[in-house]
Amino acid sequence: MLNRFSVRALDVLVGTMNAVVVLGWTLIQWAMRRSDTQGLNEELAWIVLVVSVAALYFRSTFPLTVTLVTLAATLVYYPASSIDGPMLMGFVIALYTLAALGRTCAAGIIAGCTFLVVVVSETLADFAHMTASETFMLGGWVIAVPAIGAVVAHHRKYRAETAVALTETQRRSVAEERLRIARELHDAVGHHLSLINVQTAAALRKLKRDPAFRTEDTLQVIADTSQLSLRELRAMVGVLREADEDAPTGPGPTLDQLPSLVDAARASGLDVELRVDGRAELPVAVDAAAYRVVQESLTNALRHAQATHVLVKVVTGTSTLAVSIADDGVGDAKGGNAAGNGLTGMRERAESLGGTFEAGPLDEGGFIVEATWPLEVHS
Repeated sequence: MLNRFSVRALDVLVGTMNAVVVLGWTLIQWAMRRSDTQGLNEELAWIVLVVSVAALYFRSTFPLTVTLVTLAATLVYYPASSIDGPMLMGFVIALYTLAALGRTCAAGIIAGCTFLVVVVSETLADFAHMTASETFMLGGWVIAVPAIGAVVAHHRKYRAETAVALTETQRRSVAEERLRIARELHDAVGHHLSLINVQTAAALRKLKRDPAFRTEDTLQVIADTSQLSLRELRAMVGVLREADEDAPTGPGPTLDQLPSLVDAARASGLDVELRVDGRAELPVAVDAAAYRVVQESLTNALRHAQATHVLVKVVTGTSTLAVSIADDGVGDAKGGNAAGNGLTGMRERAESLGGTFEAGPLDEGGFIVEATWPLEVHS
C-alpha cells in the first residue's frame, strides 16, 4: 500500500500529465481553428476545462467529488466549445480512481448514467456529433473503466488481507517459538537445577548433623549435573544463532538417554525403577517429547511430591509409544496451570504431536502421568 506522501505525489504527477495533455492539445487545436465557427459559449468551455484539470489533482482525497465535478465539466464543455479536445480524459481518470479506491458501486452508477446520457443524447440528435458505432464504443469505454478499477480495488484488497494474514502468521509463529524455548528451558535446565538444589540441600543437612561428612560424591553429582545443564543450554542457544554461525547445536534428547536421567534422579535420593518394553525407530519430535515428559515428571516427583519411589514405564508398540510415570508421593499438579510449565507443558508436548495426555492422583496414593504418541507424526 502506498503511504500518504506517495499517494499525494502520484496525484500531482497524474494531474500534471493530464493538464499538459488536455491543455496543450486544446490550445494547439484552438490556435489552428480560431477562424472556424465558434461554439455556444467558448468562455464557459475554457472555464470548465480549467476546473476539470485542477480538480484532478485531488482525485484520491475526494474521489467522488472529483468524479462528479469532471463529469459535469465534460457535459458542459463539449456542447459549449467547438474544439473537440481530450477533455474527457480527466473524467475517465477520476472514474477509474473512484472504482480503484473501492467505491465500485458509486462508480458503476455514474458510468451507467453517463452511458445513458451519451447514447440518448446522440440518438435524439440523430448522431449528429458521432456515428452510432462511435457512440456505443464511447459508452462501452465508460462502462469498462470502472470495471477495470474494480479489478484493481479487488487486487489491492487481496494484497492487504494477505499482508495482514502473513503478519498474523509471523506473530503467531514467534509466540509459539518463544513458548517452545521457554518450555525447553523449563524442562531441561530446570530439571538439572532441581537436582542440584536437592543435592546441595541434602549435603548441607548432613554437614549440620555431621561436620565430618565427606561431600566428594555429592559434589561430583552436582558437577556432572551442571555439565549436562550447560551442554543443553549451549545447544538451545546454538539453535537461536544465525544459520551461518558456527553453533554447537548437537542432537536433541532421546529416550536412549533415560538411563542417565534415572541415574541422576537416583543420585538425588529418589528410588527410580525403569521398565522399557519394545524398541522402534521413533520420530525425532516424539522421541524428544517423551524424554521431556519423563524428565519433568521426575522433577515434579523430586521437588513437589515428596516421593520416595517412582516407576517409569516406556512401551513401544507397532503404532504407538506410551510412557507412564507413577510415584508414591503426596504432591499435586503444582505448576500445572502455568503455560509452558508443569503438567500444562507436558500436555502441550503430547497433544501438539497428535498424542494424548492424562495425569492425576492414584487411588492407592501417589500420582501418575500417562502420555501416548503415534509413531507416525504428520506435520
